[in-house]
Amino acid sequence: MQNVTVTSSNRFDLNDILDADEKLLWSGVPGYGRKFIQAVGDERKVHVCLLIASLVMWATLPFIDVDAEFGRFEAYWIYGAMTFAFVAFSFSFATQRHYVLFNLAYFVTDRRVIICRRGRNWRFGVRLYIVSVEHSATFPYSIVDSRPYPSLEVGILLSEQQVQPFGLGLTHPGHPVLFGRTYYPILLDYVPEATKLLSMIRTCLNDTADSTRTSSE
Repeated sequence: MQNVTVTSSNRFDLNDILDADEKLLWSGVPGYGRKFIQAVGDERKVHVCLLIASLVMWATLPFIDVDAEFGRFEAYWIYGAMTFAFVAFSFSFATQRHYVLFNLAYFVTDRRVIICRRGRNWRFGVRLYIVSVEHSATFPYSIVDSRPYPSLEVGILLSEQQVQPFGLGLTHPGHPVLFGRTYYPILLDYVPEATKLLSMIRTCLNDTADSTRTSSE
């Protein structure tokens, strides 16, 4: 059974998070998506669809009769309002993804994976949300195909509400539409070293198993 814990703090000190004899092996952040213009995953599809919809809408303008009840003057206002709504929708998607990924930090130790997520709580106070996932020999670790870098699934949460700074948690618009419907995957998003990290975790598990076997003999 995988042990996943979620805590929060008003300050970040890695020494307070790690155990005394715990060894830090790797630290990093998402390799892509932290900048506002770096759209990822399904977010790109949304931006492209809204752009195509806007172009098609404005392309119908020459076919509208100037003297019709719904003439070009009305079309300008309606099309302009729709275009503004599309831009605002795209902007909100990009803002949410940027906000989530920019405030993530990842750590891998010889015992667990730690995800730190900075965000504001309902009182608008800045808090650090810490998701700790112990290495498990029974969990099916997997590399998730994502562009431009793969993601590594390291655990699951039964409810995203456990990590909800300001209503955003760990998810963002770049994740698939059905992401987190039945359970919430815990990912190291867009890390170029995903394969290396998976090998690192498995090595830690093998070392732990060997130590346990040796001590029992």
